[in-house]
Amino acid sequence: MHLPLFSLISFLLITPVLADAPPLQIIIEANVASPMNGTATVSFPTPQNVKLLKPRTLQSDTKTSSFQFLCDGIQKANVAYEEQFSCRELQWTVTFQNVQTAPHAIANQQNLYSPAGWWSLTEWDDIPRFEGISKVEICGKVHGKTYAIKCNPLPAPNQPPLILTWGKSTKTLATGQTALTLFKDDPTSTMKAENLLALQQQLEYLQEVLGSEENAPSYIDLVWVAIDKELRQTAGAAGKQAFLANFAVTDGTATNDSIAKLHWVSAHELFHMLANQPYPLWISESLAQYYGYKSLEKAGLQTETPMEQWQIFKERYPHAATGLYEAHLNVTRENNSSYYPLFYMKGAAFWQKVDQELQKAGTSLDEVLPRIKSAASNDATLSSGTINLLKTTLSEQLVSTLQQQYLH
Repeated sequence: MHLPLFSLISFLLITPVLADAPPLQIIIEANVASPMNGTATVSFPTPQNVKLLKPRTLQSDTKTSSFQFLCDGIQKANVAYEEQFSCRELQWTVTFQNVQTAPHAIANQQNLYSPAGWWSLTEWDDIPRFEGISKVEICGKVHGKTYAIKCNPLPAPNQPPLILTWGKSTKTLATGQTALTLFKDDPTSTMKAENLLALQQQLEYLQEVLGSEENAPSYIDLVWVAIDKELRQTAGAAGKQAFLANFAVTDGTATNDSIAKLHWVSAHELFHMLANQPYPLWISESLAQYYGYKSLEKAGLQTETPMEQWQIFKERYPHAATGLYEAHLNVTRENNSSYYPLFYMKGAAFWQKVDQELQKAGTSLDEVLPRIKSAASNDATLSSGTINLLKTTLSEQLVSTLQQQYLH
């Protein structure tokens, strides 16, 4: 088919405009006067037909429910997902939980509000998508405050979820191409200036080891929230270029050990965000866990080593004798998550032992990390090139012993 010259010129002129069209913005406005409820607003240039698609959810229940919102100021109820309607402006309410009025475990991935002056939103159940619109930004703002509006792209459904945090940050650390912004809820001011310095040293070390400067993310957000140690819920939640973590406190105070563990977990997630290599699951988790620990040494923080943790853990763990290759298959193919802790415990201990032996030989895991690869993208085994590299640097007998102790 041949286009007339005029039509062809028009097409060429219009196409770049469409390609550069700004993303659709969903603006979440919070208000200090009523911090537990925010208003989400979507404005279209002109009234248009809209089809809402279901938000991503953590729930296993796939039942389609209605979505309650205002359409051009009029309450619309019982509009099912994928039902078409016409609207110029959509609004709905997003709720937040006060982190200081109840012991909120970050792992639950709820929307959070801190009296320190920040809000944190996860996309689960709150951010619908729109049929035919792929470029969407989620923006956070605080009513009546001078904080700049903060916008992040809505990730694709197969990417880590959106975690957007905005409002009064504690500190922004600029390292290379990456701006790391920390938000924390620490009512008794347990965290001191030296903790921020340690975090910056960890980030700089991981960037150096991973050689990720060229492809480094432009921003990373960290959220630290205190929680009573007795609750035993000091886990975290990771999203796209964002990570939330609890740190344990006793009578409002964090111990040196709990602070070190917070830094360990935070660096574990930073490793994931900075690493460019597409590792299989066990390699990705075990390296992140080991380098989370190793970054503590660079920042002058101390806690038990991965090897020490493994020696204690294996005495009470039913799958302790299982090799990391088999554990990987059990998790990825059999969907048996009970083997997952091996990646953190046995896997990190494996890399610590490898690193120790490499240092005795005059090098380190830092030096060979770029050449650590799996046999194939869907293969849990280390590549023959990686094994031969270790055998050349160490010895065939030592590497075979490590394989039998940890991998097979």
